[in-house]
Amino acid sequence: MNTASLKKIRWIVRGLSGLLIAFSLLMFIGETFFEDTGGPLTSNAILQLSIAGVGLIGLALAWKWELMGGLVALISFVVLAILNPRILQMPLMFVWPANAVFFICFGH
Repeated sequence: MNTASLKKIRWIVRGLSGLLIAFSLLMFIGETFFEDTGGPLTSNAILQLSIAGVGLIGLALAWKWELMGGLVALISFVVLAILNPRILQMPLMFVWPANAVFFICFGH
C-alpha cells in the first residue's frame, strides 16, 4: 500500500474516532444533565462509565500514539465487555474496538 493511501486511511480512522468521542460525550452530557434517571448511579455503573472513559481517552491518545492509544482503547472495551456482556448485543458498540484495531495496525 502506498504512502498516500495509508495517510488517507489514517485520517478516516482518526475522523471516525473523533465522531465516536463527540457522540459519546454528547450522550453522556444529555443523560447526566437533561434526563431524570430515577436515582443515583450504582457502583457498577460508575465503574463501567470510568472504563468507557478510559477507552475514549485511549482513542484520543491514538491520534498521537497510535499503538499505545489503540491498545488502551481495545483493552478497556474487553474489560467493559467482561463486566457487561450485554454490550456485545449492540452492533454499534463494535465501532469502538474496530477503530482501536485499526489504530493498532497502523501503529509503528
